Amino acid sequence: MFTTSLQVRFYETDMMEVAHHTNHLRWFELGRVEFFRTCGISLWDMMDNGIVFPITKVACEYKEPARFDDVLTVEVTPTKVTRAQCVFTYRIVREADGALIATGETQNVFTDKATGKVIRLSDTYYEPISRTIKERKSHE
Repeated sequence: MFTTSLQVRFYETDMMEVAHHTNHLRWFELGRVEFFRTCGISLWDMMDNGIVFPITKVACEYKEPARFDDVLTVEVTPTKVTRAQCVFTYRIVREADGALIATGETQNVFTDKATGKVIRLSDTYYEPISRTIKERKSHE
């Protein structure tokens, strides 16, 4: 599992005074980006090399509302990693009381930026991902 924290911003809330449901998907993305950073991979570098990483499937189950100024932890677990795709599961937890805010899952595929066709990652990207996951599992 990989984690990152955030604080709910005022503009992320709606007229019901809770974080709008679309933000949870953005928070999942924040977690994914931090996962890749932990692996030593910059998504900018991937894009410069013609690789993009679109979502092909997403699910989110909302458990508790998040409110302005709540500090949340986004937990990201890569559950399936191949050279062509990654599946991640997520848990968003409020730090103040440990309340589970949401759970979710995304499936992303690696594609050629120019053609949109699914590609297989080279060792340049795949090896750091695999190594980081193995190292994290050995410490858990």
